Amino acid sequence: MLDDTRKIPYLLIWKSRSDGTVKEAARIAPGGPDWTGAFEIKRHDGTRDFIRTLLRTLPRNRGRARLLICPYCSIPRRGLYGWEPGGQFTNSVLRSTWGCRKCNGLRFASEGGALLIRPRGTLGLVFGTGHSPRPESWLPYVFTSTEEAAKPVTMVDGTEEVPPVKIDISVIPMKRERA
Repeated sequence: MLDDTRKIPYLLIWKSRSDGTVKEAARIAPGGPDWTGAFEIKRHDGTRDFIRTLLRTLPRNRGRARLLICPYCSIPRRGLYGWEPGGQFTNSVLRSTWGCRKCNGLRFASEGGALLIRPRGTLGLVFGTGHSPRPESWLPYVFTSTEEAAKPVTMVDGTEEVPPVKIDISVIPMKRERA
């Protein structure tokens, strides 16, 4: 996004896998003319975060990667997360400010034996420990305008999906606001 010469904002929408409802929406825009290497994330509830980035040379073949700097620990990371543990279940999360996995207290599903099914009782002795499948990544839909977000999405297999936006996204202005 920061390398896009058009310098336009992007709309990211995360949908529920089970019923297709929108669970999160955010607008990402370059931070401004004096914010080289930074961008703003604005959620539909109006909260804003400014994230700094760092363009770092990779150890082999002189490639480069843009890393996101965690606002809490100031360590360059490949990804930041807008969630933290909480809620009524052990795998529940709550919306939080954007931070790295460690600062937001998140774990991989494979940590702590989360992918192991340990049945108890007589059946557990007979069948032993099973393995559950690794959860799929929850990647967002990416749009460059609210009009584009309202159109049907053509999937990789050629099927057409209903418009992914089922909330009023007009509260996320796509034009950059002047400070």
